[in-house]
Amino acid sequence: MIKALAIKAASLAALLMFGGQAMAQDTTLDAQASDPEAMGWMQGFPPPDDLTIRFTDPDYFAFPKLRWTVCHFRELMPTTVVRNGTEGVSILPVDLDPGLDALTFTPLGSDEQMTWEAAFDANYTDGIIVLHRKRIVYERYDGCLDENTLHGAMSVTKSITGLLAETLVAEGALDETALAGDIIPELQGSAFGSATVAQVLEMTTALDYSEDYSDPDAEFWTYTEAGSPLPKPQGYDGPRSYFDYLQIVQQDGTHGEAFGYKTVNADAAGWLVARTTGVSMADYLSNRIWSRIGAEREAFFTVDSIGTHFAGGGFNAVLRDMARLGQLVLNEGEWHGEQVIPAAAIARIRQGGDKEAFARAGYDTLPGWSYRSMWWVSHDDHGAFAARGVHGQTIWIDPAADMVIVRFASHPVAGNAANDPTSLPAYRAVADYLIAQDASPSLVGREWIVEDIDGAGVIDGSPASLLFQEDGRLAGNATCNRLIGNYETDGDSLSLSPAGTTMMACPPALEEQERRLLSLLETVERFRFDADGALILTTANGETITARRH
Repeated sequence: MIKALAIKAASLAALLMFGGQAMAQDTTLDAQASDPEAMGWMQGFPPPDDLTIRFTDPDYFAFPKLRWTVCHFRELMPTTVVRNGTEGVSILPVDLDPGLDALTFTPLGSDEQMTWEAAFDANYTDGIIVLHRKRIVYERYDGCLDENTLHGAMSVTKSITGLLAETLVAEGALDETALAGDIIPELQGSAFGSATVAQVLEMTTALDYSEDYSDPDAEFWTYTEAGSPLPKPQGYDGPRSYFDYLQIVQQDGTHGEAFGYKTVNADAAGWLVARTTGVSMADYLSNRIWSRIGAEREAFFTVDSIGTHFAGGGFNAVLRDMARLGQLVLNEGEWHGEQVIPAAAIARIRQGGDKEAFARAGYDTLPGWSYRSMWWVSHDDHGAFAARGVHGQTIWIDPAADMVIVRFASHPVAGNAANDPTSLPAYRAVADYLIAQDASPSLVGREWIVEDIDGAGVIDGSPASLLFQEDGRLAGNATCNRLIGNYETDGDSLSLSPAGTTMMACPPALEEQERRLLSLLETVERFRFDADGALILTTANGETITARRH
């Protein structure tokens, strides 16, 4: 009876964050045709009825509506804030690499190459950012997203929950060998009561619970109805919150034997975090991380009818703040000299879980991977690991390349198996490209920052720079003014056309530096890279300009 009632009511909200394909969807529209602005969703005051999206619509999170919804959860349902700090924004230096768009890779299962630029639309990307050596080398937005818009992270939320739990384990506040029921007595009568904290975090709990969206009798529907903030249907006598539902999950099998990706584990982990710390998930995340990494915006969680955070998929943030979170993890918990979270917590995540248990789950695009603390661990030669969510949400961390990639997307198909073929090899191609750039720098690529002009150095803080583009154009900053010109190479020979500039006035010392730089550029004949990767430009008279990629 409970399941039948839940299906009826939860059909209005069940697809939220899970991205289940229980409904027929039009997946024939490409990224440009399905762009929310092109579709006209929610435009006007009020919008026309046929272009209005409501939380009570059964298809509000079905494609193509989901391409609008992923940026507008706060308008549709109750949420709670994750406060950012009052110390100001932590600047992410921008050093864009125009060569990335033309980078090619071969999608899994294909023999035809694709460019990084083409993959953007192929994956229905709303926004993507690449950090290399703590600098933004690529950033692009589309769809519903811009720099200031908060986007649903979907199951990337699970990895944030796992990170918070591992922080508590590393600090000795949470015992990974303890039974969840001993920490939360309300769980003693459920399957979680006899599972250890580690089994919850690694999703090796043995639960009588199905997340098969195509099965109307799956326990998922009762779980979703319990977490829905909408009024329950008349006669409903089932669980009314995430906490209520977790207490009725039954056991099926032996804990610890097999990996099974089930969102209820993340909500159990969220309860463990809240019970251990005595504060909500949102407040603990704010206190430990979000207020300490210079986040640009507050973030938020969606909540159920009693304000319980959806620890399995309800987190929303702006893209750059998610990049800061990824950089914090890559930095082993350190941020600008402060150890924000224990390095041991990151080390445990990177260690990975049981490969054999993971292999039994049948993730064909992830051979040799494992799952640990709600992070996906590749065990490749780069040590890459990731947070992943439906419809293409990703935090990809590659320690060998000193690289973080964060993507928000609204792919028509929920499962990552649909975009992995054009995502996994693309991430690796970017990593290999950036490593090669560091090892064997080329003239074309990221901007070169001028450090010395014929032995005189440069004025501190002056933004003199050179950007050699693939089409033969030269750009950058002369010092006060933008620099525009052309260049040609032949081996180590380099010729620059007379460089034009904008006409902004500047203080005499900066003006003299700019004049000197432009004068030397006109007589440059050769270029080379020194042992430290610096670019040395040499004039016909032996004068030099030294620049470096920071």
